[in-house]
Amino acid sequence: MTGESIDTVVAQESGEVGGEGRLSCARALGIARHLEVAPGQVGDSANRIKIRIVDCQLGCFDSKKATHDDLDDAPAAEALAAEITASLADGLLPCPAAFQVARKVRITPREVGDAATKQQISISNCQLGCFP
Repeated sequence: MTGESIDTVVAQESGEVGGEGRLSCARALGIARHLEVAPGQVGDSANRIKIRIVDCQLGCFDSKKATHDDLDDAPAAEALAAEITASLADGLLPCPAAFQVARKVRITPREVGDAATKQQISISNCQLGCFP
């Protein structure tokens, strides 16, 4: 699929045609699956046509992301903590690995993101290219 046709789909799905210019993380990943392209290609397209990726499923750029204080009383599942620790690369949890942990433990990606935050582990390598 050409960059131009990916751009067209991203623009349509983001509401850019109507002037909104935002695309949720979940929708961007859905577009990648539907078009059978790498998520990074959808992220590159969004950047190219100035569409903002919003609502990170891991909570990485959400103003409502739980802070360490918010998570102090939250129970930490040992199995989840172990899966996160086993998935680290250079002390960071890569975004694709966080999604794999969520599938394996059968929880939402956001719960993995919050658990990583509680463990003071940063998420890296956004699949859409939003952050390194």
